[in-house]
Amino acid sequence: MTHAAVKDQLREVFVGRQPVLDSAQTLVGHELQFHETGSAGAAGSADSAATADMVCKAFSELGLADAFGSSLTFINVDADFFAADFVELLPPQTVVLQVALAEMKRDGALERCRSLHARGYRFCITEVREIAEGAWPMIEVADWIKLDLDRIAATDLQSTVRALATSRRKLIAAGVDTQARKEVCSLLGFDLFQGFYFAEPVIIEGRKLDASIQGLLRLSRLLAEEADLVALDAAFRAEPALVINLLRIANSVGSGMRTRVTSIRNAITAVGTKQLQRWLSLLIFAQGGNMDFARNPLLQLAALRGRFMELLCERLQPDNRRLREPAFLTGLMSVVPAALHMSMTDVLAHIALDQEVRVALSHRQGVLGNLLEILDNYDRGDVASVQAQLAPFGDRAPLSTMGEIFADAVGWVQKLGTDAA
Repeated sequence: MTHAAVKDQLREVFVGRQPVLDSAQTLVGHELQFHETGSAGAAGSADSAATADMVCKAFSELGLADAFGSSLTFINVDADFFAADFVELLPPQTVVLQVALAEMKRDGALERCRSLHARGYRFCITEVREIAEGAWPMIEVADWIKLDLDRIAATDLQSTVRALATSRRKLIAAGVDTQARKEVCSLLGFDLFQGFYFAEPVIIEGRKLDASIQGLLRLSRLLAEEADLVALDAAFRAEPALVINLLRIANSVGSGMRTRVTSIRNAITAVGTKQLQRWLSLLIFAQGGNMDFARNPLLQLAALRGRFMELLCERLQPDNRRLREPAFLTGLMSVVPAALHMSMTDVLAHIALDQEVRVALSHRQGVLGNLLEILDNYDRGDVASVQAQLAPFGDRAPLSTMGEIFADAVGWVQKLGTDAA
């Protein structure tokens, strides 16, 4: 099949995702969910969505293997999937095949799993609700076991975890949507956690911004007001920790500078005001200078949403180049309430932003507000809403657009983390 034919076949494929983190909130990978929609616009069945042919083509065509690098990619499969030869096109070093316990019991499934395991493929067993004697041969072939908190009774959770602990397999808690749930699962002995619990805004009334955040906002406001180098230099001198990071970024491999930058003014010029504004905005999530991408999932999510919005604006509003930078800031700032434990109203009272960005963040209105709604629905995995919102754009934005943008955004965030290291 030609490249064009594969692209055409993937037009109505929706790639959803959920982050998977360890107990230290380090991002270890994502679970990808593939949905294929029919001409009627309704999402297809779980079986048709997870055919080996479609998933493998989407994975390779969208460049997901390159985008994720060494992080794990969990993909839901059934017995028909891994019985096909297509599965061997997936990279075993990073792809984890997720299969329901019931599927493992089908004729020939366990033998096929053992064969793939011998070739380096790894498995995660899902839909485990209780441990019966016949389940152990299936568990032995897996490296991970996932328990969905929404599908297992709270009264059974502790006994199931205790029984699985003897298997020495890593346990994943799915459906972790709050910090409270995460803490309970940590106490029970789970190793990994799946969900957006880290991005849930916990609002603290009357919260005051600490000095490090105030310094970031002061510099950000100066950039928004297009202050001169003298004013920026003076503002940076009041923030020694930021100066160290600024010089490090200016002297990074990707800066293109032939000689070492040693002054604040030269560093500002080398980085550029546009990139400097982005960097300062991202530092809000790092609480004053800690740019450790590996241990700050909220920072990664903010960068991902910012880049996603920028690329979505580029795709859906190709003639409106002026909106791309505001689109980036809109996506990034949409996560700030979770970072600062403040309401969006309080956040907007402290941050200098264009009116169109403010309206998008506070009321989901305007062009940027509509784009942010699309992104929100994508993050929720609401296929029908995303499809309806993209419909007015016709051939310019098939459903597969979201997967393409996601792959590009993930790759950008990975590089950003490398450059900041």
